[in-house]
Amino acid sequence: CIELLAPAFQVPAPVLIDCTLGMGGHTEAFLERFENLTVIGIDRDPAAIALAGERLARFGKRFRPVQTTYDGVATAAGNRPVDGILMDLGVSSLQLD
Repeated sequence: CIELLAPAFQVPAPVLIDCTLGMGGHTEAFLERFENLTVIGIDRDPAAIALAGERLARFGKRFRPVQTTYDGVATAAGNRPVDGILMDLGVSSLQLD
């Protein structure tokens, strides 16, 4: 999915919304690949937000976790334009394990 979204991030300060943050694996891969990217990571589970926050703390302000549902995506983005949206729709091992 990184290669698929890469063309959208060829702007000065790209923003990605990860609507299914979970433990932050996809977000970590995007932040490592695109040095100017900011990711707004959304999850409804406070435990997932906490785990991802710890994992992604090294990215500082480039990662912004938001605990909300899909209905809150526009609010989470605020007034910023968004260059990509990721939704990994499937079963979450965090929820099952």
